[in-house]
Amino acid sequence: MKKNKLLIFLLIFALVASLTLAACGEGDEDEAKDDGTTEDENKQDDVADGEQDEADEGTEEFTTDTENISEDILDEEQVLRVNLGEEPPCLDPQLNTDSTSGTIINDMLEGLIRLDHTGTVKEDSGIAVDWKISEDGKEYTFNLREAQWSDGEPVTAGDFEFAWRRAVDPKLASDYAVMLYNIKNAEEYFKGEITDPEQIGVKAVDDKTLKVTLDKPDPAFLSKLQHYTFFPSRKDLVEQYGDKYASEPDYMAYNGPFYISDWRHGSKVVLSKNDKYWDSQSVLLDKVEFSIVKESNTAVGMYETGELDYIGVPSQFIDKYKDEIKLLTGGSCYYRFINVDSEYGNSPSFRKALRMAVDEQKISKALSKGMSPVAYAWVPPGIPGYGGETFREIAGEKLFETVATGATEEDLEALMDAAAEELGVSKEDLRSHQFKYLTGQGDYYVKHSQVYQQMWTDNLGINIKVDQATWKVRLDQMSKGDFELTASGWGGDYNDPMTFMDLFETGNNNNDTRWNSAEYDKLIQKAKNTTDAKERIDAMVEAEKILISDEMAIQPYSYRASRLLQRPYVKNIVRLPLQVTSGKKWAYILEH
Repeated sequence: MKKNKLLIFLLIFALVASLTLAACGEGDEDEAKDDGTTEDENKQDDVADGEQDEADEGTEEFTTDTENISEDILDEEQVLRVNLGEEPPCLDPQLNTDSTSGTIINDMLEGLIRLDHTGTVKEDSGIAVDWKISEDGKEYTFNLREAQWSDGEPVTAGDFEFAWRRAVDPKLASDYAVMLYNIKNAEEYFKGEITDPEQIGVKAVDDKTLKVTLDKPDPAFLSKLQHYTFFPSRKDLVEQYGDKYASEPDYMAYNGPFYISDWRHGSKVVLSKNDKYWDSQSVLLDKVEFSIVKESNTAVGMYETGELDYIGVPSQFIDKYKDEIKLLTGGSCYYRFINVDSEYGNSPSFRKALRMAVDEQKISKALSKGMSPVAYAWVPPGIPGYGGETFREIAGEKLFETVATGATEEDLEALMDAAAEELGVSKEDLRSHQFKYLTGQGDYYVKHSQVYQQMWTDNLGINIKVDQATWKVRLDQMSKGDFELTASGWGGDYNDPMTFMDLFETGNNNNDTRWNSAEYDKLIQKAKNTTDAKERIDAMVEAEKILISDEMAIQPYSYRASRLLQRPYVKNIVRLPLQVTSGKKWAYILEH
């Protein structure tokens, strides 16, 4: 298939131009918001050019001893103004799957632990004062502090028991039920194999004692508790409001540093300091005002006029702010995928061809000055392995080739031949079919999709139609399988490769690809059932090769790189690569 290099060049040039002209184009809906990606690490919008707001604050001094900060250096108005970027789809902690909502949930609720800037699990950091672990590593006993909800009701062990049992209730059908599967009988209850919730290994012994029993030791269990699925929920309020629970400020209660004082849907969300919070003396901010602005150019303009205190730097503004940008590669991977249950989705060769035909290096260089690291594997860099090496160092950086790294026209044509045979169709059938690529709204998405569209057409000879939808609609369509081709992202829920690897295990509700493999499942279970670090990681390394090298169930294209532009007077925001990327409990505003 002859490649129309000139047309691809012109499309990329047009994309760059559209992002450069500040008055033109709607921009990327994620480009300049507070945290559309990795607050509690989950499903993410398919943007990987570093446009998110979360980034390393470098060597800036951080303190959790905020109650002793002198008032003389603090601004009289302790209000932080940021852009959320999207209407939060769901603030129910046991139902949410997106990180836009997770940004707010993490600031309005609190679980048994709360991570600070070190990312280290510590006793006495959240609702749990301390805990004891049995010698076999399977039983945890948490002692809870005296704490209140925003309406004055006490926070009890029963609130956690109810929430965790609720998360695995098959009637709720939480996508994150899998997070609790290592708790005794949780998976069996969710799958209907048992029906008595009392058999689940979470029990409120009394109001201030929570006992948790695991099926087997889990070295990552305590770290998982920062995830909002493990946050408490009030049984009386869930029963009172039903499906409307957490859909409005008054339809929930808050046990975290802030509560929602104003929510104008589609426009703004305002958090105010929760005076009933057990550690309210450490909270210096009076308010966090979230704007909901999708257009990156508008958000940058608001930053320049002082209406926002920090933003993610969109691609077209890199040169302008290059000396002020703080950069961090986070624990997320972005990927495209085809619905395996769609007409032409169940072909490993076709899935490989789709990824190999796209030159992400050219796109990254054109759009983000090469700041967006191209992905040739699934688990992001930096996730630990064993023996002092990261998972990526053990597994290898590159699990496939593309047209950017040596794949030839003959290689792609051979894959199309193999795909036709696997699917029992002709290549003409493949090339006459009109594939629908589901993407986001806005000029940024259209232009980006047009580059993919042209590369697929020129390199594979297939026809692509671009369909646009909001992030909320896309989440719904992906969940229902109502799509053919699309893209998404995943950020880790805890600092371990398993938070990426078990996403594609059979039965995981967040696996929107519809792909499954018995061999893959076997390796994931092997990793989950051993305490030997090397054996565990090696099993996941082998599983990743099946997922990517053999099957190309997903088409990884970029690891997250964030570009932050922040006012120097904004201090003490917790920015971790995983789990908490914009924690505001200890944040404050200096006099300026």
